[in-house]
Amino acid sequence: MSEFEYIKMLEQIRNERNQKQREELFDFIGENGDDRFVEPLTELLRTNDNPKLRSSLYTTFSKIGTELAEQAIQTQIKTKLPKDNGKKITKKSWKEAVDFLETNLEASFIRKVEGVIESEGRLWSRKNKGEIGVYIRNLLRNNGFNWGEQAMNIYWPWLIEDVLQQQNK
Repeated sequence: MSEFEYIKMLEQIRNERNQKQREELFDFIGENGDDRFVEPLTELLRTNDNPKLRSSLYTTFSKIGTELAEQAIQTQIKTKLPKDNGKKITKKSWKEAVDFLETNLEASFIRKVEGVIESEGRLWSRKNKGEIGVYIRNLLRNNGFNWGEQAMNIYWPWLIEDVLQQQNK
């Protein structure tokens, strides 16, 4: 991508208000972009910090797949407390959800998720919203984690990843 195309793409992203159009731009950058996009895109979090944007950036940076993109995921995207359709989910509530899942998910289910993550990589959750995602979201909702539909749809994979990380400590 030339410098001119790069500058035009950033301009287009900053000015785009239509969520679907913005996601298409993010998808294009994920497939064709490089490290030049990482810092400018993380600036968007400061101006328009919402769950859908955070999730889109996570996907885009995962597709870029460079060390800098991975670092941005860990330090910018996944560090702030997620939002529950507008209000922040507390650290306590997040930890309770992780602990609940760790205690209540069967070992066979955990092995299945680990296999899916291993075979499909970082974007495993995009392809498994149906079976795994529905199960996790319903399990959480039915046990008092009423975080709102948007938050549940976006953050369930991060909860699972935290469960796996906690188990591997």
